[in-house]
This record gives sequence, structure tokens and C-alpha cells, in this order.
Amino acid sequence: MPEGAPARDGAVVRAANYIVYGGLRAAWALLGSVSTAAARGALQNIADIVARYDRTHVDIVRENLAIALPQIDEASAQHLARVAFRNWGRIAAEIIHAQELVASAPQRPWERVAERAQQARSAGKGLLVLTAHTANFELLARTWGVRIGPVAVFHRTIHNDPIDRFLVKHRRAMNVVSLGRGASVREALRLIQAGTCVAVALDQNQRPGHGIFVDMFGRPASTSTMLARLSIATGAPVLPVFGAWHGEHTIPVSGRPIHPPSPQPPPAERAEHIRRLTQRYTSAIETFVRRHPEQWNWAHRRWKTQPQAPEAEAQLQRDIEVFTE
Repeated sequence: MPEGAPARDGAVVRAANYIVYGGLRAAWALLGSVSTAAARGALQNIADIVARYDRTHVDIVRENLAIALPQIDEASAQHLARVAFRNWGRIAAEIIHAQELVASAPQRPWERVAERAQQARSAGKGLLVLTAHTANFELLARTWGVRIGPVAVFHRTIHNDPIDRFLVKHRRAMNVVSLGRGASVREALRLIQAGTCVAVALDQNQRPGHGIFVDMFGRPASTSTMLARLSIATGAPVLPVFGAWHGEHTIPVSGRPIHPPSPQPPPAERAEHIRRLTQRYTSAIETFVRRHPEQWNWAHRRWKTQPQAPEAEAQLQRDIEVFTE
């Protein structure tokens, strides 16, 4: 490779990133200048077009539906596949109009979840939130940040630095802290101790060796242990809160808090308690998705990782016995 080629390649990538970022900001400004309804309609129409050509994600949606809801008929499967794409158009439009949607969010659902959050915090051990990619999960976090208080969410870094910084700043302006996916348990513990609620979306597939298998829709699903480990370490309860579209708004739907064992289990029993808690969290997500299948992100390969050889699973169990930082 000629001398200086890496530097030139890096400069080309940075230039391309800023061009894409400029296009995003222009589209953001344009869609922000029209009504929320108009922005939704435009982006949902674009999503319909994308669905005709993005066979990869259409196939993922259909595969997931066959796993989770094998009893539905073909017409229902086609409808849910189309809705899955249109939801992403709606999410994008609503993020652009987040300030007005947060300001106009219905009072009573947020008062109820705020009351539950306050009750769950009453023991003085902080609060964790179990959530999932349902309805406008981004707007759910922003509304929580404005209406209830600071909340930290785990954030997958976008491979476009200007766009990533812009979106993180947009969240931060609404009291939402973005934690990198590689964030340490220590960082999450610091936030909890400082009074920040930490929310974990627990419906994402984990790579081999990065999760444990629990049942979801009757099939093993590789799931992060982060939420269970944080709950056991701090004694903080986990409040299930899922976003649900209700008319023009995303409202919170909350369940009863899930408490960790007390006192803390000895190291020899920790792995089993982590598994039990993670299964309870996953079952709560499954219950919500069964009730509102049109509001979940079916385009993610939730069941991509499947169990390995027994010895690999045994090693993973030994690994999670230690609360890693």
C-alpha cells in the first residue's frame, strides 16, 4: 500500500460521514418544519418503498413471526411485516418532533408510572427499568427523562461519528444519558448510586459467550445478564416499562416490580438466581409482545444465537458466577 494511503482513506471516510450527516440534518430540518402527522406520513411511505426491496429484513421479520407466532395466517403475517417497516418511519418522524410530543404526552399514564417508580425507589436502593424495542422506545426514554428524571440507556455506537454525536446530544437535551454498549458495570453502578435510573432493553440477541439462554416464545434466546447482575449487586428492584402507541402518543405500560433475592445469594447460587431473574424479565417482554405484536421490532434476529455444546454452556455459567466489572 502506498505511503499515506491510510490517511487518505480516513479522510475520505470522514468526508463521506459529514456529507451523510449534512443530508440527515437537512432532512431533519425539513421534516421538523412540517406537522408531526405530515412527517409520519412521509417517512412511513418511504418505509413502504424500502419494504419492497429490502428482502433481507423482510425475511428476518417473516422468520421471527414463524418462530413466535406460528398460528397466525398469511394475511396477518404480511400485515405485521408491513407494519414493522412502517413503525421505523413513524419512530424517526416522532424523534424529530420529540419536544412537542413529550410536552403533549397524556398526563395520567405518566403519573401512574411515576408513582410506581417512586414506590419502587422507596427502599433507597435505586431503580432499574426493564424495557424493550416496542412502539417508540426512543420517545419513551425522552419522556421519562423530562417527566420523571434522568435515565441512562445503553447505546450502540453508529459508525458515523457526527451522526452519533448529534443523536447522543439530542438525547442528553431531554435528560437521557447514553451508555456505550461496552460500558462497565462500575459505570452503571455509579449512575444508580447518583440517583439516575438505568433502563435496559432486554430483547436483543447476544453473541455466543455474551449471554445466557432463556425461553422466549418457546425457543432458547441468548439474553444479556446485565440487568439481573445490576439488580443483585445493588438490591434495586426492576420495574417493567414498555412503550405503547396510543393514538398519536407513546405511553408507558408498566408492570409490578421484580425484586432481587434478599439477602444477596452466595457466589455458588448467583448464576441460578441470574438465570431465574433473566427468565422473568424475558417472560414479561413476551407477554407484552403477545398482546401487542404490531408494536415490537420484528426486524431484529432475536434467535440468531443458539445453544452451543454443553461444555460451552457450562463454562458460561461459571463465568457469570463472578460479578465482573
